[in-house]
Amino acid sequence: MQKKILVVITAIVVIVAITSAGVWQITQQPASSPSPTPTQTATPLASTTPSPDARPVRIGLVAGYQLAEGQDMDRAAKLAVEEINAAGGVYVAEWNTKVPIELIIADTGKDTAGETVGPITRAVVEDKVDLLIGGYTSAGTLAGQVVAIENRVPFIITGASSNLVTRRGPQGNFGGLAEDDARRINDAEGMSYMFHYCTTTSDYSTTVVNFFAETMKPLIDSTYHFAASRPLRLALIYRNDAFGKGVVADTKNLIITNNLPIEIVAERSYQTTATTFQTDLTVIKDAKPDAVYVVDFIANTAEIIKEGRKDVGLNTVYIAVECCEDPQFYTLLGEYGDGVLLESKFASYAGPPFYLPAIETYVANYKAKYNTLPGMMGADTYDAFYIAKEAIERAGTLDKAAIRDAIEQINMPQMLIMTKTGTIQFSTGVNYHEISPVTFVEQLTYNATLQEARPKIVYPSAVPVVGSIKQAEFVLPPGYQPGSP
Repeated sequence: MQKKILVVITAIVVIVAITSAGVWQITQQPASSPSPTPTQTATPLASTTPSPDARPVRIGLVAGYQLAEGQDMDRAAKLAVEEINAAGGVYVAEWNTKVPIELIIADTGKDTAGETVGPITRAVVEDKVDLLIGGYTSAGTLAGQVVAIENRVPFIITGASSNLVTRRGPQGNFGGLAEDDARRINDAEGMSYMFHYCTTTSDYSTTVVNFFAETMKPLIDSTYHFAASRPLRLALIYRNDAFGKGVVADTKNLIITNNLPIEIVAERSYQTTATTFQTDLTVIKDAKPDAVYVVDFIANTAEIIKEGRKDVGLNTVYIAVECCEDPQFYTLLGEYGDGVLLESKFASYAGPPFYLPAIETYVANYKAKYNTLPGMMGADTYDAFYIAKEAIERAGTLDKAAIRDAIEQINMPQMLIMTKTGTIQFSTGVNYHEISPVTFVEQLTYNATLQEARPKIVYPSAVPVVGSIKQAEFVLPPGYQPGSP
């Protein structure tokens, strides 16, 4: 049964300042908020009396609570809601008052394609949410978002990395899908309610292949006296779903399009129900790669790296994707995390000092509340609640079409997730309703005292707006064995 969490059940306080020009609503950002959002400091009110129609804003959190990633999203969402409500809530001009956020939990289990439709339907149809935030797996989100599309509910997607979640409609040229592909959505209006506050498979694969070409290849060439003409030998091992296939397709396309000195020497996929990977890893070892790109979620990624090093003897460079930036990943890897690479956009374990002051505040508040460090999935989700607040206040109403329009037009300072412009904005081109996130590569070093590895950012040296972010030089891990000459 779907849970409802009413975070604050208090009387709504209307703060007004009476001046010669009239009556004004004063909106302030909580001091504990990591990055102040743009606010309307003086909104004229027609009346000092709140509307009798005023009610809480109902936001549905779409998260798989059987996954560590979903639990991180839950904690981040509750922290954001607590902060917003403690500061008075969300100002709705139509009602002349601030109202609290009511969090509706849409628990999607492991967030598979078969688990998302039911919880999202209940949130939309029964709980009548004003908007949705979350979504984790690409397959699960592609299935569940159809409910939001058909019911015209704004959905800020903070997890699924397949760009199809916003490009599968006419605005995104159907994501390049064939006309008979069941994933195509012909409903342009419905697709206009979808927003992607997340990296796409192309975003982070760009960072990964550029790192291999610009940083790792020169290092192994000089270390092992390889000819400059020798391409870096890359192996891919990935889950056989929309997420895994998307990463592989983008990786191949980027290598070809940019003429990168990288050769894919092995490519192994497995079913999402797989729990052991030694057969695939043995085939990869025989291909003699210089590096292995592992495309899966936390548990399987950690298991693949451990089996590769411990059981198969594949002593190479492993790189994981950003969804693994979570406390559970470091715990599961243990000593086998030494030298592992992680593509990410939120390095909660790599500081202090942090590359954004907002992250330091968020990490401190999160750890104080939950006694653990935050993961990357929660960071996107946390930001999304402040985006929702800003959009509703800009719209001045809970009319869903007006909220959609306000999200599309939003332009606010970056918060926990860095962007190339330093602002949060959604594109309206073929890369429909996407942001421009900044991603980077971290390298883990095992800490015997902690019995866990800890990361430092090794690539790139600097990023737009923020500047320098590099914390250490990339090194080949202990016992590293390169591929064939």
